[in-house]
Amino acid sequence: MTSAKETEIDLNYYAFRSQLPDLLRTHAGEYALIHKQKVISFFDNAIDAVTEGFSKYGDGGYSIQEVTREVENLGFYSYAGGALQA
Repeated sequence: MTSAKETEIDLNYYAFRSQLPDLLRTHAGEYALIHKQKVISFFDNAIDAVTEGFSKYGDGGYSIQEVTREVENLGFYSYAGGALQA
């Protein structure tokens, strides 16, 4: 059974993928903070993105993705928890 958090992460990922061509032109190499299928802001590193995501949205409901051509859906790990261990 899929949790609400996992569903939100998947929706964020698909929204990010659909915007990726445009994002690569303007934010390549940066980290996107995504909430409710919208890119909220960009950061130079994952830790800053995670810090902002946690501050705004608590423990869930947001994703972090690096703006790169080789995007990978990390599922639960695209959520900030995995980035904190980096």
